[in-house]
Amino acid sequence: MKRTFLLLIFLVIILSNSFGQEVQKKRYDTSRLQSPITIDGNLSEADWKSGPWEDSFTQREPYEGKAPRQKTTFKILYDDNFIYVGIKAFDSAPDSIVRRMSRRDNLDGDYVGISFDSYHDRRTAFNFIVTASGVKDDATMTNDGDNEDDTWDPIWYVKTSLTSWGWSAEMKIPFTQLRFNKNSSSVWGLEVVRYIYRYAETDFWQPIARSAPGFVHLYGELGGLGNIKPKKQLDLTPYMVAGVESYQKEEGNPFSTGHKNRFKAGLDGKIGVTNNLTLDFTINPDFGQVEADPSEVNLTAFETFFREKRPFFIEGKNITSFSLGFGDGDLSQENLFYSRRIGRRPQYEPDLRDNEYIDSPKNTSIIGAAKLTGKTESGWSVGVIESVAAEEKAKIAYEGEQHSQAVEPLTNYFVSRVQKDLNKGNTLIGGMVTNTSRQLDDVLKNYLHRSATTEDSILPNTSIIRITYLR
Repeated sequence: MKRTFLLLIFLVIILSNSFGQEVQKKRYDTSRLQSPITIDGNLSEADWKSGPWEDSFTQREPYEGKAPRQKTTFKILYDDNFIYVGIKAFDSAPDSIVRRMSRRDNLDGDYVGISFDSYHDRRTAFNFIVTASGVKDDATMTNDGDNEDDTWDPIWYVKTSLTSWGWSAEMKIPFTQLRFNKNSSSVWGLEVVRYIYRYAETDFWQPIARSAPGFVHLYGELGGLGNIKPKKQLDLTPYMVAGVESYQKEEGNPFSTGHKNRFKAGLDGKIGVTNNLTLDFTINPDFGQVEADPSEVNLTAFETFFREKRPFFIEGKNITSFSLGFGDGDLSQENLFYSRRIGRRPQYEPDLRDNEYIDSPKNTSIIGAAKLTGKTESGWSVGVIESVAAEEKAKIAYEGEQHSQAVEPLTNYFVSRVQKDLNKGNTLIGGMVTNTSRQLDDVLKNYLHRSATTEDSILPNTSIIRITYLR
């Protein structure tokens, strides 16, 4: 019995040691660019040709830990304003490389990509991927890779080229599109990936086990980034939109005259308040450049969920998100703040009599909004949003007379989010407060709450604590 007990202890020690071992993190040291580079996908400049290329990749799928079937190499350079990435995807059968055109953020065919944990908080990463046909895919990862948001569309440049030995990708990424602390530029987290379509094979530079808990904290390291500084942005973008709509006239309907004119003007802006905090603001936004939502018929009692695509609300979304449940990915669980309710379709629909006509707005106008987001050097993530949506009125006509009825009240939305990383990002504390305040008339007060406030907090080793006030 004593021998059996000692043997069990010995086995526990061996197993705990074997499972407790971590894969050694790789390190890649970049170098400063010596001469200009043209982004054409050819990798023909002297800086690409001089010095070694990193080629140590490992299969993650389908055969984890095995050597890749095809060789992949990469090199990273930088200057004061950009980081440059060159990737060579060697292939013994170049005619078998799958090159398919698709929409942005919709990967199809062979691709390569790079991911930076520029905060080096081991929780947040910025992904830049390109297919062999030159289609971009970019996304942010938060919560150690559990959440991925591909609605983030930064400005960056990339070209691909098909060669006799395979294909290559050449990237140029502005530092303005990455967020990093002033004193953390010496080391970033780094991962490089290649996908070979015909083998369904994924190769990683830094091996990460499929069974590993988390993702970003297991990245390798990028060193050598000396004397770079976070860029303070100052972007002001005014706009004007004019339109004429023609359609078939409806007899008897004073609101269906056969044509409609519209004009709108506004301003979007982005200001780097500090190295770590960015202020986004918008006045009378249009969002006309945003991809339209898919058509959907909702026959349930629940509202339809639409993904956020408006640039103002996407910026810093990883900070203002507060998940309320468990699931794989940010779209599989409830979120305390659903930004698509700002500017949504008016909620009230007046009852109409026979021969009564209505002209009701399709969306609520946003008068203005401002957002402050960022992460400090000490590990505090901060997100504050203030937005005011206009009162919307529907015009109602009956027997030659017209009157108006409010269908959406003047509404103020406020969101405040703070979070602190502890223990190298393995422990989090933080909280969030949301508030909606409406100015209701005698009709709308029977359908909507005048105000709603929710306070949520998360503490180590506890569940989410929530307090909600409705009035």
